[in-house]
Amino acid sequence: MELVIERAVLQSSLSLVQGIVERRNTVPILGHVLLEPDGTSLRLAATDLEVGIRTEIPCRIDKKGSVTLNARKLLEIVREAEGGEVSFKSLDNDWVELKCGRAKFKMMGLDPRSFPAMPSQAQAKPQGDAARRAVKGDLTIATRVLATMIDKTIFAVSPDEARYNLGGVLVEAASTGVARMVATDGHRLSMIEREADGFEMQGNAIIPRKGLAELRKLLDQEGEEQVQLMLDGQLAWLKRGATEVSMRLVEGEFPDYRGVIPKQSKYAVSVGRDALLNAIKRAAIFSNERYHGVKLGLASGTLTVSSTSPEMGEASETIDVDFNGEEFSIGFNASYLIQALGVMPQESDASLGLSDEVSPGVITSAADSQFTYVVMPMRL
Repeated sequence: MELVIERAVLQSSLSLVQGIVERRNTVPILGHVLLEPDGTSLRLAATDLEVGIRTEIPCRIDKKGSVTLNARKLLEIVREAEGGEVSFKSLDNDWVELKCGRAKFKMMGLDPRSFPAMPSQAQAKPQGDAARRAVKGDLTIATRVLATMIDKTIFAVSPDEARYNLGGVLVEAASTGVARMVATDGHRLSMIEREADGFEMQGNAIIPRKGLAELRKLLDQEGEEQVQLMLDGQLAWLKRGATEVSMRLVEGEFPDYRGVIPKQSKYAVSVGRDALLNAIKRAAIFSNERYHGVKLGLASGTLTVSSTSPEMGEASETIDVDFNGEEFSIGFNASYLIQALGVMPQESDASLGLSDEVSPGVITSAADSQFTYVVMPMRL
């Protein structure tokens, strides 16, 4: 293989695939990116066997062939080198020579024939009982809308690998033409809906957090204003421009989240999103480093955000609100509140639905009536 490619374009594409490359390198080939020249383009592919990405960029090909190279080292070379173009030349025994400006590098690759196949539609078709429960959906939606849906749910995905069915975001049709995404880690739940013309879905699907994060990166790239997210059998994939991300869906049943969302709250308190967010951040300075608890105290006309630590100190801040009920206080994990308020529009109002010290709190906003956040209280 011999080819020449624009350095800036190659750097951008290599940056895009880094999130999928296997970090632990338990299987060396999964730490590599596959480079395959084809016609006037260079195809780059990376996979961890669960999530895969493939993209194409223009190049000048002098000799065909394919190679695999360590993805992280290759990005370091391209990022640090000078010059406008990078040239690749295959050598014997899977070695590759790279030149950029006056710099020259030799990298050891691996046999490209050992690079694993990407998750594909051919692998999507389940058999037996799985076929009867097969997921099938085709969501065509504005790029910025899908990006917003991901932003407002992915932070609530459980990081606990043992709870694998909570390790992704549920996608389903709330009704014909309405797409819903839900995430929960057992302590809080984030749900968002958006209109999507003609969207219908057979069953539901749990998209893994890693795959969703890679989709989100792709949505930030320049390209079409609408994208198509396809779910079929055990796979999901999204193609935008010359880049495609594919992944295996999370197996298992998502919990019945509907029963977690309170039908109504005793009090609905409206407060400025910015004022509340900043007060929580300041109070969190003295919260317990393990549990991050802060207390919200409601009294006539005020909401007080406070925290205390016997070892470090205490903090409190009062915000004026329209509240005339009985005084009470409730504790929450500050990080859970900060993350939810952080995805709401600036200078908007947040509505806190509260009932008592032990019932879940609900956060909504008139600026996005299709977003609901439920968070369990904690004892302080």
